[in-house]
Amino acid sequence: MPPRFYLLHGPDEFASAEFVGALKEKMGDPSLASLNTTLFDGRTVTLAELRGACDAMPFLAPRRLVVVEGWLTKLLAKGEDDEGESDSRPSAVEDPRSGARGIKETLAALMDYLPALPETTALVFVEKRALPERHALLRAAANGDWGFVKFFDLPRGDALANWIRARAKREGGEFTREAAVALAESEPDPRALDHEIAKLLTYVDFARPVEAADVEALTPAGGEARIFDLVDAIGQRRGPQAMRELHKLLEKEEPLYVLGMIVRQFRLILLAKELLEARRTEAEIAQALNQKPYPTGKICAQARNYALADLEHIYRRLLGYDADIKTGQVDSAAALDTLVASLTA
Repeated sequence: MPPRFYLLHGPDEFASAEFVGALKEKMGDPSLASLNTTLFDGRTVTLAELRGACDAMPFLAPRRLVVVEGWLTKLLAKGEDDEGESDSRPSAVEDPRSGARGIKETLAALMDYLPALPETTALVFVEKRALPERHALLRAAANGDWGFVKFFDLPRGDALANWIRARAKREGGEFTREAAVALAESEPDPRALDHEIAKLLTYVDFARPVEAADVEALTPAGGEARIFDLVDAIGQRRGPQAMRELHKLLEKEEPLYVLGMIVRQFRLILLAKELLEARRTEAEIAQALNQKPYPTGKICAQARNYALADLEHIYRRLLGYDADIKTGQVDSAAALDTLVASLTA
């Protein structure tokens, strides 16, 4: 007998959404599946509404699917906010906003109900937050024959590269190890990666493995990786390598665009340097710069190569070169060579 209650938790929203999608596919005819699927927002649903949907008989189908997103997460957050407050206030089992006692009673009522779920219902709780192992509902669902628990963690590093290769294989294609690593380093979000994988497999027409050069040519990883390499070389005063990286960029992009990339990168480095000196964490810096974790780590590492005064001086010079090129005072390609040579001298 399949489980009647599914508890899916963890930060990998893409994987949990695919799991729910697979449950829907098992319901058969998509039109009937849609009629027998109910989605609740955990921020507003009450236990009475939930029970009403779960106890309803399916229409021309063997099962109903009821999905609740974020209810336990909201209860946990509310419980943390109310920690230490008085429990003397009236509680309302139906309202998870009613305080610590109300939250406990809501969970208790839910746990009493779950073992009695109709066999014609699949109730799915989807939580973007990882639930603590000691959570009573998690333990009850894991130990009861009526429940199923699965944790979806975001793959990182080698695990993410392996995920990319496995995903490509499932789609009927192949990635080299180097290509998977390059793509993993540029984008940590599985949902965005799924799109990039499909695009790259289509590009090679599924006729050969996707290679690192394909990733560089067709995804944001290419230009971004090159600009990181260029700025790394500039920061470490490695003139010949900086020139090589500059000319690789110029093979594919116009000089003004390359200069714009350099200006943007040094602006981010300058902002990151100021935030680092203010003792902000990389997570706070990522939010402030509107960047994802991986490029933020690279930007912060580059910021540590410079003194703040040096970055301010470089940024002013870059803006000066930008004005000179746009007003036609200097040849753009030659100006970039001169710029990089002077910054690495």
